[in-house]
Amino acid sequence: MNKEDYMGKIIDFRLRPPTAPYKGFFPEGIVRFANFRFGVDTPESYVKSLESESGEADQAALELLYQEIDRAGIRVGLMNGRHSHILGLCCHVSDEYLSELSKASGGKLLGLAGVNGDVPFTETAAGLDRAVKELGLKGLCIEPGLFQEPMYADDERLMPLYEKCDELEVPVLMMTGPFAGPDLTYTDPVRFQHVAQTFPDLPLVLGHGAYPYVNEAIAAAMKSSAIGSGGIFLSPDVYMFSAGGDQFVKGIEWLPDRFLFGSAYPFGNCEQHLEMTFKLPLSEEAMSRYLYENAEDLLDL
Repeated sequence: MNKEDYMGKIIDFRLRPPTAPYKGFFPEGIVRFANFRFGVDTPESYVKSLESESGEADQAALELLYQEIDRAGIRVGLMNGRHSHILGLCCHVSDEYLSELSKASGGKLLGLAGVNGDVPFTETAAGLDRAVKELGLKGLCIEPGLFQEPMYADDERLMPLYEKCDELEVPVLMMTGPFAGPDLTYTDPVRFQHVAQTFPDLPLVLGHGAYPYVNEAIAAAMKSSAIGSGGIFLSPDVYMFSAGGDQFVKGIEWLPDRFLFGSAYPFGNCEQHLEMTFKLPLSEEAMSRYLYENAEDLLDL
């Protein structure tokens, strides 16, 4: 497989840039541990961001990030707004900030609106028109298990958010995985399956692929693809290279229209992650769908 055929086309569905609003959620020790665990080097751009909290340092780190994603062949990286709490850490990334950063990046970065669990969800839903139509954000990111009052993805209180995204015809990125809530029940694919059944035309992207429920997530994606134009998509990102991640590889080949590439930067090194990806036993059709074609369809790029 010739990786040159994919250069400049790849869409990274989970990339958190090395700027101050994100760094409180990604302290150095945790990032270096994650990079070690997933077998990659800590990105140089993230290391640069540790030098200072100043805007100047952020810009220097961003310039390195742009160089890294260019070398990796990434066309667009998708940032997510977030207002989340985990392990005593918190992160607040506003929609306005994402819009400004996207414009400053010259289109290298695009944003998904975030959800603050401390604000009425009906209010957030009402603001999505502005986020999408005026701020240029491409959808919504919901991290319900990381709210100060954790909740499951199929909680009735979240329904106005799904309904609004369905109306706007934009995707929803859901936080899943081992750290998606107080325990693993918050990443159980059945919770997301309930949402997909209620809104069959709404694309639901499971960031981190609902790991460790790999087979269950693949089955949920398969079933949802049969009942509507939306349904469950999986973006396993760094968990492709974890224990049991080989099942994701089989899933991509089996359901090529249901998977999306993500690096999970700074937990993933974009260049090394893609080098590892190109070594996976995938057909050209499955690789193209995974690396950019599915994301192009969801994001209308």
